[in-house]
Amino acid sequence: MPDTHLAKNLILWRHADAEMCAIGQSDMSRALTAKGLKQSRVMAVWLKKHLPKNTVLVVSPALRALQTAEALNHQVIIEDVLQPETDVAEVLRYLHQHTAESILLVGHQPWLGELIAVLLDAGDGAISVKKGAVWWLRLKQPEDATYQLLTVQALQLLDTD
Repeated sequence: MPDTHLAKNLILWRHADAEMCAIGQSDMSRALTAKGLKQSRVMAVWLKKHLPKNTVLVVSPALRALQTAEALNHQVIIEDVLQPETDVAEVLRYLHQHTAESILLVGHQPWLGELIAVLLDAGDGAISVKKGAVWWLRLKQPEDATYQLLTVQALQLLDTD
């Protein structure tokens, strides 16, 4: 990787539960289900309590990701590089160009899990990220882009009643 700035905090949020793709519907236009809207609100409450000040919120242009992020009521940056079928190398290039100290990405499997695997040096493949879950990575060794897992917050651990 190039010798560039890396975010101290990289928070990864998979979109919440979404509708199945209907015949003739674009994958990008899939909306959250009622369950997904509730999931995003529940996780947003947790995130608001814990996000560092000045966290930059970067979101996939897919409707379900935008709706997930909307629950935070925070200014968003929409980036095409975070589309559902993007290559993890493109996401890494984007992150190396970003100057924020804390970044929250709202996106999709499989690239979220692939990104986590790369940043945690967990080998090839992808880590399973459940819908609506948050994975929080913290930069451990800036000189070699080593991250460590700070926390995983799953919806099952939050009060969803």
